[in-house]
Amino acid sequence: MRLRVQYSLGPDLRFLSHLDLMHMVERALRRADIPFLLSQGYNPHIHLSLGTVLPVGLWGQQEYFDLELEEMYPQLFKQRMNEVLPPAMRIQHCRLIPLEAPSLMKLINTATYVFCITDVSKEQLNTLVRNWYESSALPVPSRGKKKDRVKDLRKGIYRININHGEDAFQLEFLVSAGEPLNIRYDELLDLISASVSPRLIVDYFRKGNYIKKKDRLYSPLEKVM
Repeated sequence: MRLRVQYSLGPDLRFLSHLDLMHMVERALRRADIPFLLSQGYNPHIHLSLGTVLPVGLWGQQEYFDLELEEMYPQLFKQRMNEVLPPAMRIQHCRLIPLEAPSLMKLINTATYVFCITDVSKEQLNTLVRNWYESSALPVPSRGKKKDRVKDLRKGIYRININHGEDAFQLEFLVSAGEPLNIRYDELLDLISASVSPRLIVDYFRKGNYIKKKDRLYSPLEKVM
């Protein structure tokens, strides 16, 4: 059987690398006595596949991984894992999916990033967002593999919301993720920092990962095929 899992990774684990996260989940699977399946061959490994990489320095509210295992109730999996995982990582939801379902990396094509900004007025942020919407291009240096290029973020930004946080305003970007256009959080950070002092940006995180079909967003737990 194959299980799709939604989890959160809190601010205390924001500097965990992708490889360290994999190792932490694998250790938790063993400690929780989860009947996971191993690959064949001389170097067997757990059939564990994390979704889109959560960059070092970023924490996430709704992240995902897939796991192949023997028979087990999803609720029991959630209970056992949360008993052994650190408090900053919580299993939120999980469900069984078909073995032939596409991988998370192939499905997820949209993400939401949130930037918390202090000492600015909503009017200032409204003006900033309006200018971005009215711009035909939003060029920033690429932070991906092709670092010598300039990337235009405009066509990959679907929506920008301004929300009230506890001590700061939140700029929430709904953007393209994966192929053919991957908008990175640090590229959005560069875009904001061109107009707002970096010292006023007090926190940032990934709010969610989604599957965008036309104008509708689905959770990877909803849309598995």
